Amino acid sequence: MNFRQKQLFLFSILFLGYATYAYSRKSVSLTLPVLLSSGILDKTGAGAIASAQNLAYAISKFIGGVLSDKLSPRLLFSAGLLLSGLSCLLFSFSSALPMFVLLWFMNGFAQGAGWPSCAKLLKKWFSPSQFGTFWSTLSASSNLSGALSPMLTAFIISYTDWRSSIAFSGVCSLIMSIVGFCTINDQPPINVISLEEKVKNVTEKETSKESTKYTSKDLLKSPFLWLIAGSYMSVFAAKTAAVDWSQLYLMEDRQFSQLRASSFVSSLESGGFFGGILAGYLTDILMKKYEGRMQGSPRILAAIIFMGGVAASLYAFVNFVTLDSSQVFVTVLGMVLGGCLYGPIAIYGILAAESYPAAVSGTAHAYVALSANIGAMLAGLPFSYVAQLYGWSASFVFIFLMVSFTVVIMVLLKDLKPKVEKQE
Repeated sequence: MNFRQKQLFLFSILFLGYATYAYSRKSVSLTLPVLLSSGILDKTGAGAIASAQNLAYAISKFIGGVLSDKLSPRLLFSAGLLLSGLSCLLFSFSSALPMFVLLWFMNGFAQGAGWPSCAKLLKKWFSPSQFGTFWSTLSASSNLSGALSPMLTAFIISYTDWRSSIAFSGVCSLIMSIVGFCTINDQPPINVISLEEKVKNVTEKETSKESTKYTSKDLLKSPFLWLIAGSYMSVFAAKTAAVDWSQLYLMEDRQFSQLRASSFVSSLESGGFFGGILAGYLTDILMKKYEGRMQGSPRILAAIIFMGGVAASLYAFVNFVTLDSSQVFVTVLGMVLGGCLYGPIAIYGILAAESYPAAVSGTAHAYVALSANIGAMLAGLPFSYVAQLYGWSASFVFIFLMVSFTVVIMVLLKDLKPKVEKQE
């Protein structure tokens, strides 16, 4: 194989592997309707399992980023899939809630090895001119997995049971772990200049000065960062609630069949794929048109538009989706909601990374990512507890109100500048 073919081969392994990570991550939430209807779990138990995974995932994202600089990316990528697969297999043989929670905490912890190792390999194997394209395409693998896995899960359960469905995702992870370990090379056969190396000579002095001028604590004094972090937490809570709980809501409150309800989750992920692309295109237009002409970042305007779409879509989801609704309406609504959810998720990450000096941009992104994971945890046990007390509709109404409040705050504070004040 020539080098171009080797690049594409590596990318295909990473694409399939990260899609498998995403499939494993959602394998239990996709079987929750059966687990709840059979009495194996109640809503509080389901929320505890979801929160355990989200908590572990939040922790492991930080650890995975550090380990990717110290360990072989091939080893980290394969080990995460191995641990993820084992947790799925053990879950499929378990029956007690404490064991469910422990194993899904283990799964969430394994998930943190996925993206850092992928990012490391992309930086080594692809030039700066290729990097953005392959980065965005690889991230879309999780959306593709999210669109296909609900249908696959429903198909497996219809012919076997929930245990077989989760076990199948575990087997897929184990297979991809072996494939990744045997086929991935940490280093490319030729020297591919990384983005950091390319700009090192240009920015070395500026970075050194910034490193001495700013600290991570200085970021906490930036109101703009708090705005981004709070908004990220809000949309991530909404995304997690929609992906993890909308299927149950449609089945229990709206009497949808599992197949029809799972198709809504698939439409969410399909819409998310296009929403991320649209977010990048729209923010580029706004940056060209308004940069320098408004006090805050023009990207905030795009985020407000998408967040408004989330609020409107959630309102329609709770008030207008019924058993008699046409499948076309339900599918289109799911795609619009998914697009509006994943759009600001992309925008907030960009805002955090680009709005602060290079020396602290990584820390800024870590802060907002942590806030997003807090939102995911809020959409776990607390969300399911509200549903247990007041019903699924009340839980989604709460998410709608939270997103609507976030939109109002963003409109009022859209002119905030991403300043970093030096601590004395």
